[in-house]
Amino acid sequence: MLVVVLSDKPELRKQFCESVGKETSRDDMTFYAADGGRTFVEPTTYPEKIQPLLYSLSLADCAVLIVDGLNPKVGEIIVALNAMRIERGIIVSNVPLPVAGTVLDKYEKVADMAAAKEKALALPENSGGEQALALVDRSVAVKSVGNVALGVVKSGKMTKERVFVLPEKKEIEIRDIRVNEKDAPEALTGTRFSAAYRGDLFERGLLVPLRNEFQIENVVNGKFNRSPFFKDELKGKIHAYTNMQYVEGHITDNDLTLSKPIAFEKGEQIVVVDASNQKLRIAGVFQSKW
Repeated sequence: MLVVVLSDKPELRKQFCESVGKETSRDDMTFYAADGGRTFVEPTTYPEKIQPLLYSLSLADCAVLIVDGLNPKVGEIIVALNAMRIERGIIVSNVPLPVAGTVLDKYEKVADMAAAKEKALALPENSGGEQALALVDRSVAVKSVGNVALGVVKSGKMTKERVFVLPEKKEIEIRDIRVNEKDAPEALTGTRFSAAYRGDLFERGLLVPLRNEFQIENVVNGKFNRSPFFKDELKGKIHAYTNMQYVEGHITDNDLTLSKPIAFEKGEQIVVVDASNQKLRIAGVFQSKW
């Protein structure tokens, strides 16, 4: 299971993560390995940048939200959690939060980090779906090993086989898999993994079976659902986000036109970002047609 730790204050995120596990990697997100095979992640360069928040939410099964006072960035985190439908979580706060009507209304509320740590380590695993799908947050060249992808299995399981990297639709062959720094025959749903593979290095993206239901388009038809908290007009460029893909484009009520193709499934909810907005950068979601 992967748990995202969120707060508008980076020092609170770091304090909590260091209490539950050992740091394993750091970039714009920092990962921590905890007992029981659990992984915690925090969006290290948020709130300066919105992308790490979205990346970490895509990877996560559930969330820990730490709040010691209301401000616009706390509101942005609440909107992001709701937009990306993170339906399980824990809130650490002694102040009332505007979560009525959002997924956070179902979160368990505790008074301090010690209680949140206990609850987070006891959360039940997410069963996930049957179709194999993994999200990769980085790929690197490792001396004497070759190219290695690091990511999280979101559904199904990853095995040693040929898969597609989306949205590029590159074919790679998984040679070896490691889970919890040990060789493994496969990586199951909710698992943080590293996989040595034959193929080129690639940007963040998805790993899917060669037979899959993803579409790859730069024009997406559907419907834009504006967040009730977003009050400004979308007059210029926006960014669309889904499954480790963050792409510039333009939007109307029924069309999302992007600068390059993205991979998505029918009916998928794509987050719409107004990166230059000083108050709230998440404008809503665009739901693609079924």
